[in-house]
Formats: sequence, structure tokens, C-alpha cells
Amino acid sequence: PETRVHEYPHELSGGQRQRAMIAMALSCNPDLLIADEPTTALDVTIQAQILELIKKLKDEIGMSVLMITHDLGVIAEVSDDVVVVYAGKAVEYADVVTIFKEPRHPYTMALQNSIPRLTDKPGKKLEVIQGGIPDPLALPSGCKFHPRCKFAIGLCKKEEPKLEKIEDSHIVRCWMYNKDRAKDFKIEQEVVGITHE
Repeated sequence: PETRVHEYPHELSGGQRQRAMIAMALSCNPDLLIADEPTTALDVTIQAQILELIKKLKDEIGMSVLMITHDLGVIAEVSDDVVVVYAGKAVEYADVVTIFKEPRHPYTMALQNSIPRLTDKPGKKLEVIQGGIPDPLALPSGCKFHPRCKFAIGLCKKEEPKLEKIEDSHIVRCWMYNKDRAKDFKIEQEVVGITHE
């Protein structure tokens, strides 16, 4: 520490900067640490050290951690509960095991299908989420994911679904799981020839 105290941030490595930021955040003894992309642009070894530090804070100090990340590996490593967000809206919430084993929202499913797995056959093509991220100033009507969703029907384009509790601690924002509209959704999918995998 004494050798680093007079150095500027640009003179520190990425891992050192992250540790310094975590130390600054912890200096006032918070109950909640908000970590926004804490491992981005760090090499794998440093990522592991930062994640280990965050887990230690959770377990030993009892601090809550709100982690914002696009890295599914990081989520699997340190999270207890997960909220999947698309275009600024929560689209799925569940514990980490449920999110990875039983994803329900088409966006969550597509995210998971777009990452390689050790069990994949060599040369297997990854799934691509078609289309582009919507402009936050010109969001589509209805479900914000419908332009990119392979299960979308007319209802998805017209009306935004509400969050639906599908199990005790599993909540999804999708017409496929709406108690009042699920039957209509399935009928329209059959008419257009869409099948849920």
C-alpha cells in the first residue's frame, strides 16, 4: 500500500483499480455494495480474485451485493438471486439455479443459448439473438423484446405483459405465462406455426 498511495489511477493495473474502488466503497461500512461490471476488462486470474473478494464480503461480513453484469459466468459464480433486465425492464426473476436450469423468458433462454458449453459438439453454431437492441428513446410498443423474439405473436406487439408469478419465487414478464391470456397465446402460436421448444 505505501508504494501505491501516491500513484495516480492510470498507474495502477485494472485489478488494483478495482480493489481500490471496492476499498473506497467499503470505507463507510455499507450494508449494500453495488458492483457495476466489476470484472470487465480484467484477465481471468484477476477476475477470480475480485469475485472471491466479493463472495468473502457476502459470506463473512453479511453484506448484500447488487451485481450488474452481462457475464453469465460471473452471475453463476456469485449470485443467489437474479433479475434479468431487457430495455430497462425486469423480464425474469428467480434464484440463480432456477434461472440457469429453467429459464422461462425468451430473452433469458436466448442469452443462455448464445454462450458456448463444454458439452457442445465441436463446430456447433451458437444461437444468435436476431435484431438489435432497441433505442431507449423509441422503444417498441408492447413487449420490448417482441421484435427479436422467436415466439412473438400479435398480442406481444400490442400490449406489454405484466410480471407474472409462475412459481413461488419465479416471476416472468411474458404473455406465454399470463394466467388470463396463455390460452389465447398458445392458440395464436399454433395458427402462425410457432412452437415453444
